[in-house]
Amino acid sequence: MIVEPGRKDFYSYLQEDQENEYLLLWYESKQSADAAAVAANPFFKENYYWDQFITPNQLLKKIKPDKIVFFEIIDQRQIALVVAARKKKITTFYLEHGAAGSRETAIERTEIPGFVHKQRIPYILKRIVSSLPQVIRTKIFYYSNFSGFSSPGNFFSYFKLPLLMLTLNPNKALARCLFPERVPRYSIVFNRVNLEEHQLFTGITEADALLTGLPFFDSYYRAVPTYLDHIVYIEQPYLEQHLENWTVAHHQQIAERLLQFANTVKRKVYVKLHPRSDRSLWKKIEEANSPYLTVLQAGDFTDIFLSSSLILGYSSSLLTGFLCARKNVVLLGWHPEPGVFGNDFSKTGLCHYSGSVEELFTKISYWEGNNLCVVNEDLYNKYLLDYNFPFDGQASKRVLKAIQEL
Repeated sequence: MIVEPGRKDFYSYLQEDQENEYLLLWYESKQSADAAAVAANPFFKENYYWDQFITPNQLLKKIKPDKIVFFEIIDQRQIALVVAARKKKITTFYLEHGAAGSRETAIERTEIPGFVHKQRIPYILKRIVSSLPQVIRTKIFYYSNFSGFSSPGNFFSYFKLPLLMLTLNPNKALARCLFPERVPRYSIVFNRVNLEEHQLFTGITEADALLTGLPFFDSYYRAVPTYLDHIVYIEQPYLEQHLENWTVAHHQQIAERLLQFANTVKRKVYVKLHPRSDRSLWKKIEEANSPYLTVLQAGDFTDIFLSSSLILGYSSSLLTGFLCARKNVVLLGWHPEPGVFGNDFSKTGLCHYSGSVEELFTKISYWEGNNLCVVNEDLYNKYLLDYNFPFDGQASKRVLKAIQEL
């Protein structure tokens, strides 16, 4: 399995697989691996490293995998391994790890102003200076593939792909250089919106994809929804990741208004931070010791989410699950320049939209009195078809069955 091991949320449900043993291939070398993290993760029976292998054929000969599961197919060595494995008729899978793909946003992210001179050239120079041997090993590994292509044109596309990546965003290069040999045999993409994004970079059709539903949200399935009095704010690390022109002052304004709202209406507000969020940014809010506002970060808060009266959240995969569970959601555009960054869930007709934190004080009654997932039954059913069908708590089992039986 080729996956970032620290992102257990990507693959935790695979631990239910009692028929296969999973071996990890991710780190460049044993020296670069987080030894403590590797030792603390018993899911992987063995760990392999890219620098152990000169060519993909050598890798396959030594490890002898029955199947290979890729969570990424962007890196040149990953692509080379896909090609070599397909030639040897080893079953390969691409396993999606997101829930709400956006074709439009994906296209937008490939068009980065000044990408070549601001990002790509500095990156290439840094790689040459700091890790030239690794760069050379990667190219040898990639270009050792001379066969396994169905046409000379496909081989030429394979040959030129690394050259395109010198000047283009990797995803943009992939979108311009489509050939079937670099795509795993089976693409488990969960839903139709993920498929639409995945098609940009692979060229696959719906017939090539497995739409299993979203395993991450199996636990969100409830026969009878619960609604208590608390409100949840799902934070995103826009400031930490330098996105959407967020500033410390803007972040502080949002935090202080949330605290003021909670104290004014005397209702519990849970602030759920993203794993990559800097909790120290909320220190002043936590030091206020308000009984009405609690900051959460690490842990499983599914019950808090699913029993809430209202969920305030920016565009993210979590919103997909909340809408499937018929939660009352407000999509936030509380950026310095209001707007939606990512998938615009409000277009589904199943959630409200807010462009300003001030609306929290004026529209709360309207939002809570109109759960659009309940009001718009037909739109809700259409949403499930696009985002998570069937929604029955069994998606994990369907993914496992595919890996076990195909």
